[in-house]
Amino acid sequence: MKYDVIGIGYPLLDKVAKVSEDFIVKNGLTKSKMHLVNSEQSRKILSMLDENFVKNSPGGSAANSLVAVCRLGGNPLFLGMTGNDFNGNTYRNLIKKIGIMSDLKSCNEMQGTSVIMVTPDTERTMVTHLGAAMELSIEHINLNNISNSKILHFAAYQLDGEKPAEAVFYAMEYAKKNNILISIDLADRALIERHREKVNKIMKDYADIIFVNEDEAEKLTNKKPIEAVEEIKKSCDIAIVKIGEKGSLIMNNDGLHKINGFKVNAINTTGAGDAYAGGFLYGISHGFDVKTSGKIASYVAAQVVASHDSMINRNLQEEIKNIIKE
Repeated sequence: MKYDVIGIGYPLLDKVAKVSEDFIVKNGLTKSKMHLVNSEQSRKILSMLDENFVKNSPGGSAANSLVAVCRLGGNPLFLGMTGNDFNGNTYRNLIKKIGIMSDLKSCNEMQGTSVIMVTPDTERTMVTHLGAAMELSIEHINLNNISNSKILHFAAYQLDGEKPAEAVFYAMEYAKKNNILISIDLADRALIERHREKVNKIMKDYADIIFVNEDEAEKLTNKKPIEAVEEIKKSCDIAIVKIGEKGSLIMNNDGLHKINGFKVNAINTTGAGDAYAGGFLYGISHGFDVKTSGKIASYVAAQVVASHDSMINRNLQEEIKNIIKE
């Protein structure tokens, strides 16, 4: 296979900026929360950041996972829709610089962004505009790329848009018929409730690997982690419930595996779950068993938690050699 993992997702340009408490209040935002906004609101926030230091990085759940795959030495491919504007060009250049192969399409809609505003107390307030990302549709799915991949991965955020949802179901149908593993991160407790019928269909008909955190697991099954992972396993080959600093629970046909977390000084949990998924998928795509893959995933997630930066500028191949040997 040419690619270890093909990810379908929202390509969102993360823009991290240091702002004052007054900036948050003046814009009617709730501190430490994520706000989904329209294009007009997004433009307003972006224009007000012109005088602030802004650090750009390529984000979105699927992209974050693929960064981890890439930094571990894997060969991922990213599929999504970007804007044909300055921020869209910036996103495509950043993905290329990291080393991730991409099949990113472009349209005339505004590039999707996630503005992460950091106040002096280090709290993060997010303003997200999906923009062009919502324009991905069936016609943009290259089936040859799926054929040349070991795993198809996406986050359930894709279900929030009618066209992106149709695109991932189209991709899953093809992957299933061609024995490509299908991986989904259920991503958000509220999303599970919004799209319960679609989530149930994915679990029943398509998913081979399912990622949830303990909050999402409870929403999905009405059960606590150990019972939840057993319930989810009934619908797939590998069920994973992430339980924060305590690690994760993984169940496959060999039984239940408890993966311990790596102890670090927690600075930032944003993107840790995405990195975990990327670490695990790297392991599975390279022939490691679920326990070793879980350890790799746990290590990668811990590195995200311990740093304000993501995995973008780190080569993790040397770092995980001892984990693989254990």
